[in-house]
Amino acid sequence: MAKKTKIKANRKPKIARDHSWKARVLRGEIEEVDRELPRQERILPRSREEERVKLWTKVEGELRYGSEPEPEINEVPAGWRRSVVTQISTSAYQVDLGSELVLCGVRGSLSASHTGYTNVVAVGDQVFISLGEGGHGVIERVLPRRTVLARPDVTNEDLSQIIVSNVDQLIIVAAWEEPAIWLELIDRYLIAAAEGNMTPLICLNKIDLAENEEDCHREMALYEALGYTVLYTSAVTGRGLDQLRECLVGHETVLAGLSGVGKSTLLMAVQPDLELQVAEVSYYSGEGRHTTSQVSLLRLHGGGYVVDTPGIRELGLVTVHRHELVLYYPEIAALAGECQFNDCTHTHEPGCAVVEAVEEERLAWSRYASYQAIYESLPEYYTE
Repeated sequence: MAKKTKIKANRKPKIARDHSWKARVLRGEIEEVDRELPRQERILPRSREEERVKLWTKVEGELRYGSEPEPEINEVPAGWRRSVVTQISTSAYQVDLGSELVLCGVRGSLSASHTGYTNVVAVGDQVFISLGEGGHGVIERVLPRRTVLARPDVTNEDLSQIIVSNVDQLIIVAAWEEPAIWLELIDRYLIAAAEGNMTPLICLNKIDLAENEEDCHREMALYEALGYTVLYTSAVTGRGLDQLRECLVGHETVLAGLSGVGKSTLLMAVQPDLELQVAEVSYYSGEGRHTTSQVSLLRLHGGGYVVDTPGIRELGLVTVHRHELVLYYPEIAALAGECQFNDCTHTHEPGCAVVEAVEEERLAWSRYASYQAIYESLPEYYTE
């Protein structure tokens, strides 16, 4: 006979905990799991939607990739020296010791397993190296990364490739013309900066090609209204270079954008002895050619580093899901509570306050168009 459970007077029976919540989170059922949690088990109040979603996202990442804490280094072994990775080629890693550049290999015991990334070492990494004969070194330990700019790996879409680490700001370089400005890519980089814990700045270059500079300011006005810093530059006329230099000095900065927008040209205008390669935009395609072939971390005279990256034609977002995207569009998030349905995706549903705002021109069409395009490119949830 089954044993009966005795319930004390004036006391409700305990609610059994649902131990299947981990699997449900991985399937993307975050909202359903949260609604079903007993009131006393809620992690955050419903009003703090952004914090709650970010917490769940962190849980997702730990469940997906595992969590292996970095071993602490209480005492640095004799002979180890701290340095920063400045460049990576097929078989060698260049590090900056402050007084000299050293080529290194990587200790075979280092692994990218359980990190969600494919590369063990990335440009910008703070590392400990040991020096051997002939002036070459070995990377012995990679220190925890403060920030990361990453993209989906080309061979495994479930993993990411680190472009650069430990930079504190991302300057998104776009050109007014040659190649034409692409607002969706700017929005993707803004999201990547937020995900990677970097401060984003927008640099609209080649403004000398505009018939009227006011057109440039009108195009960027919506980003300035959202609180983003926008720089207007021209390496031809020198416009905005002093402001760009002020933004770079004393910071660790990565410049990113399409090929041909003028990233390397701007850096050489700011500091001519960087000696970076530049090339013209193709007359036939209107697109830039890859003149920067690898990620390079360069020291600035006034202090700090700058990272020049190869131009890319698209930027996949590696840690953002569809249900989170609205958090990166504050003007859309502000309207979301007025939608007819609580689970409105703001893409096709009736009674959508966001669509209504676009139709009434209270919300910029360009931002809404990029929201839709990015939404369709994102996964609904992680799959195992």
